[in-house]
Parts: sequence; C-alpha cells; structure tokens
Amino acid sequence: MNYLPDYDYTTTLLEDVFEPILDPYCPVVVIDFKVYAHSINKYSEIALEVAKDEEDLKNIFKAMWAYKLNRGPDMLPKFPFIGFVVDDLKGELTAEFSEASESGYGYWRHIEAHKLNLAEYKGGRGEKPELFGLIEQAGYEYIKAKGSTFAYFAKEFFEADDIAGHICRLRRGAKEGTTLGNRQIILSTVDGDWQGLVSDSHGIVWANTGPWLPRMRAEKEVCDYYLRKDKLIIDSAYGCYTVKEQVGDAGDNLAPGTPLRFFDLYNEDSTWRFTEQDTETISQVLNSSTSSNREDHLLSATRFLSSKGLFMPEVGETRPEEKESFMAKAKKIRAENANPGLKGRKKTLCLGVADQAKTFDKCVELALQQEQLKQEIKDHTEQVTKCKEEEDKKCLKNLRLTLKSLKELRDSVVNDFKRLVGTLDD
Repeated sequence: MNYLPDYDYTTTLLEDVFEPILDPYCPVVVIDFKVYAHSINKYSEIALEVAKDEEDLKNIFKAMWAYKLNRGPDMLPKFPFIGFVVDDLKGELTAEFSEASESGYGYWRHIEAHKLNLAEYKGGRGEKPELFGLIEQAGYEYIKAKGSTFAYFAKEFFEADDIAGHICRLRRGAKEGTTLGNRQIILSTVDGDWQGLVSDSHGIVWANTGPWLPRMRAEKEVCDYYLRKDKLIIDSAYGCYTVKEQVGDAGDNLAPGTPLRFFDLYNEDSTWRFTEQDTETISQVLNSSTSSNREDHLLSATRFLSSKGLFMPEVGETRPEEKESFMAKAKKIRAENANPGLKGRKKTLCLGVADQAKTFDKCVELALQQEQLKQEIKDHTEQVTKCKEEEDKKCLKNLRLTLKSLKELRDSVVNDFKRLVGTLDD
C-alpha cells in the first residue's frame, strides 16, 4: 500500500501534497502532551492580560487545548483522526537512586545513567514557566473529562517518547489488511527524537508542531534534516539514533559514547518494557474506528477565544516566499554538507553550479580528484628527496616517471575542472 505521494523533497514540501487516508481507517495522530503544553504556554502572557481571574484564565487554556487537539496537525487541512495523547510520568526514586535526579523523581533513564556514573539525565534544565502547571491542569481536565473522545496514556518512569516508540512498533508489527496494518500514524510533536520512528513503508510520518520547515517529514526529509543540521550522513530514519551514540545529545545531557539504549526509541529496552496489559490498552486505541476530533468543540473553542480577542493557538500557513527561501537555502547547505572534502575556492565554484545536479556531481568529483593528486605528488616529491639523500638512482628514476604521470593527470583534471565551471583561475 502506498502511504505517500510521489514527490521530490528537494522542490516540494510533503505537507503540500500529503493526503490522509480516511477510508476505511482514518489516521492515528500521536500527540505529545508536554510539547502541546509548551505550545500553549507561548500564548500565556496575552491570556493573562485578558483573563478576569484564575478560573477565567484556566478556561482560556482549556479552550486552547480544545482547539489544538481537535484541529489536528495544523499544516494540513482538517480531517478526521484518532487522537492518542501520550505523556511523561516520572516515578519516585528509591534511596539507592536518590542522587540520580535532583528532584528525587525521574524516568528509567535517570536510574540507568546513575548506574553507569553518567551525568544526570536531562540535568541542567531550567525551571518550567510560571503558568505551566495551570496549563497542564487545564489540559488534563479536558482530556480526562467524562465522555472525552481523546485517548490518554502514561506509564510510571516512562516518557512520551517511549510510548510513541511502542505505538510505532505495534504498527510495524501489524499485518497488512488489518485495521492497524493499513493505518497511517502521524507523530505530532516538536521533539526531533521521534523522527527516528518515521517509516515510509508503514505510513508513519512526523508532523512538526513548530514552524520549522519541512513541517511534515517522511524518511527522506529526516535523513536530509540531519545532513543539513549536523552534517551527519544517514540512510534511514533509524540512523539518527545510532549517530547520537557517537555524538551524544546535549539537550538530554547525554555525552558522546552514551549507550544506544538511552537514545533508541525504535527498539524496546531490554529491561524497561511494556506489560501485556499496556500493549492491550494501547492496541485498543490504535484499532479504534471512531474519530476523536469534534467539530463542535473546535467551533466552540474558536468562538470563545475570538470573544477574548485572542489568536488561535496554531502555526499560520507558510507563505510561498518562505518556502522558496527554505528550498534555496536547503539546497546550498545540502550540497555543502554532503561533500565535506570540498574546500576553498573549488567549493565556491562547485556550489555555483549546484542548480545543475549532474554538473555539480562532476565538479565535486574533479575537485576531490585534484586534492588527491596534489597529496600524491607531495608524497612522491618527499620520497624523491629521500632517494637523493640515499643516492638510490633506481629509486629516483622510478619516482620521477611516476611524478611525471601524476602531474600530467593533474593538469588534465585541472583543465576539465576549469572547462566545467567556466573559469581559467587555478
């Protein structure tokens, strides 16, 4: 089954061509609770200005939750979906691990990091915003209200990341033709770690709650993101976890060399696992046939927030000029980072022909070949000096013949490079 349209990610944004598959099974949107709370917090100052009292303020936040949850991924037109809210849930640390977290509460990664004498997991993060607790409370009241149409799941010592990983494992393991086996999964978060769960063949895509393009990402966008952002060359979405094992994750206070299990959301941890009951509860949601988002709640929230003179808590539509600017910048960075051996003036000249894909590839090939020949000529020249010192005539003769051939080849490559880029400069 094809879950994605045929498109070129270097010229087209997935969010502009993506089509939710609604028949017979609408998508599941996995909602990162804490990320949504932080998104709403961006509107807290202006909400505080217009609120009459704390109860009114909480009603404003509850309306924002109702809007965001029922609207769904706001880079797409509205569509019916199953909304599955996943959340972090710290546990109280026993005396043995009390020093694993400054607060005395933590996730399983706090415990495992402490066992290995690593720095505190997520250590060094600042305090949460002043109104964050009230925003969370409003969200919980809406999501957990009697008759709520949104599912919610949290597990002590586990993060929302872990639950998203388990959801995706269940989707990958589902047989084609079943409800879950034919269903798209849309990961709604700003957390880049969830990008490693993306799978084209299983209809799992990542949808950014922030404004940074591309807002929707399939596997090719994920690989391209890490190439442009971190100069990391990976050939699958899962590769973002294996490279973090080498480079670490400053945001989570994990240093280079930290074991893969601290980053990997794709595979279940060998120790901290989901029970059969957990899996059954999650599976019931994933196999549900009734959509969660309600048009009447969306409309009521819109009217209430508008009556307060407030903007809707969503990212606005991306303007055409913003898309053009992103594509142009991405092309340049992509070309530069994909060829780390390209340097100096040759790099500038090759980037100048980056619009012509075949010409650019040939330019890079010739530029790198020049550098390789330059090094070989230098190495052979040093050997000539050594042979002279040792008065080895046979050595000198062979090296001089080799040097002559290398210089002739270098001159040929230099001329080919000049003709390709249209310059007579060295």
